[in-house]
Amino acid sequence: MSDGDRDVLVVGDTTIDLYPAAGDAVAPGSRLEWHVGGTAANVARWAASLGSDAGLLTNIGTDAVGEMAAEHLGEGPVDTTHVTRVDGTSPLTLQVPTEDGERWNAWIAGSCYGFTPPGDAAGLVAPYEWVHLEGVTLPADVNQSAVRRLAAAAADGDTRVSFDLNGRRNQWTTPDAYRRALREVLRHCDLIFAGADDLAVAGVERTPAGLLELLPRDHSATAFLTDGPAATTALTVDDGAVTERATATPPTTTVATTAGAGDGFAGAVLAARHGGVSDLGELATIGNAAGAAAVSTVGPFAGDGIDAIERLL
Repeated sequence: MSDGDRDVLVVGDTTIDLYPAAGDAVAPGSRLEWHVGGTAANVARWAASLGSDAGLLTNIGTDAVGEMAAEHLGEGPVDTTHVTRVDGTSPLTLQVPTEDGERWNAWIAGSCYGFTPPGDAAGLVAPYEWVHLEGVTLPADVNQSAVRRLAAAAADGDTRVSFDLNGRRNQWTTPDAYRRALREVLRHCDLIFAGADDLAVAGVERTPAGLLELLPRDHSATAFLTDGPAATTALTVDDGAVTERATATPPTTTVATTAGAGDGFAGAVLAARHGGVSDLGELATIGNAAGAAAVSTVGPFAGDGIDAIERLL
């Protein structure tokens, strides 16, 4: 437990996500709707909607969409004390529907993407039981050194570290570069979220064995390996070996967009862990339900997260 009584501090990115209205194709004159997204913002909102005292450390620009995003976040359940208004443009993403799903375009370069590193990493994380870190801010040109400092400061204190790999091929020059960066952080982690696609970016098997390659040989942690609609594998790793394993198949749902599934999963599991749930199968089932709820609607989940999960359980 931490020295304080706060539940989780989620650290990472906030983006302004644009979607074609009514799912139409993108063309000159298309109408767009916007939502506040980004991996960290999504995780924090899911955790808060499920009863956790969740804070968010992220950047938001001072442009027009940044102003709207700040107002929107301020009206929600997440503590925005550590949201920094940066004098710059906000990162934008655009969903482009395709015949076989969707494609995403992003305008990140030159924006305020990521978070502002704290001057006192240990002091920042000390009041929280968990600090949740995101792999999308791990590249050196985003927040690599700050992510490492926060993970180390939490591990040196009494705050537990959660990490979502979030591997994006366009962020890493080689799989080896990604693996090296991951290993510097994962050695501090108590809770790990990995997608099969993340492991492919790291150049390891898309299996629990591949995930173990990224961990120190004597590491202990709880890990979840997701693979879209396929079964999720939950693992207890003790001293480098898998000592417990459970699987859970995600519920069937109509997919409006694949964005946010992993974020919903992580936020729900963090909330459930803090609420006293420890059974691996139950945690994976809760995470799967949140992920399914997240992809069933465009933009962030609508309404109360608990109701959305209960409908899918």
